[in-house]
Amino acid sequence: MLHQEPDLTRLGAIFNDHRATSGLTYDELAEKSGLSRQTLLNLAAGRFNGDLRTWMLLAKAFDTSLDAMLDPAWSDHK
Repeated sequence: MLHQEPDLTRLGAIFNDHRATSGLTYDELAEKSGLSRQTLLNLAAGRFNGDLRTWMLLAKAFDTSLDAMLDPAWSDHK
């Protein structure tokens, strides 16, 4: 069985989709997630992929599961 890798280049789009759906501004999301506004801007621009903690905090702020939020990074590989 081959081990598939997620497409990490999709993380910026995943973040942007969730932020747009949530209707939260960067400042509101920063307050809700505990992440800095600059970190959020870097995620949105694809300059930073974040780490597990980053995505766990975002999933909680977006009121979704980590699996559901990051599933699109795997979808082209299934």
